[in-house]
Amino acid sequence: MTTAPSRGPFDAAQGVREVGCRLEPAAAGRGPATRAVRVLLEWAFDERGLHRVEWGAASADQPSVNVARRPGMTRERVLRERRLHKGVRQDTEVRSLLVPEWRAVREEVAREK
Repeated sequence: MTTAPSRGPFDAAQGVREVGCRLEPAAAGRGPATRAVRVLLEWAFDERGLHRVEWGAASADQPSVNVARRPGMTRERVLRERRLHKGVRQDTEVRSLLVPEWRAVREEVAREK
């Protein structure tokens, strides 16, 4: 698995960062992506002092969408036909979590470790 705090846009002045994970197929369904996102959120909010973390996933990739949904990320928009994957256009679902929301769910997320 690869976790990527540097995967996408980073605006230090605004305190915004996109994060993501790529998972080996053999590890799917075993929870490593969910655990990795928790670590990335802790890093982003608690260590780096960011205000907002974003997550983008193919709308059809329900496991990835669920990884973002579990810690309370809000679905903000769908970018229609944003990505080309194996010759097929796919929508991208964008979710985010703000630092006040993180503070509200942080203890619950920590208990799930």
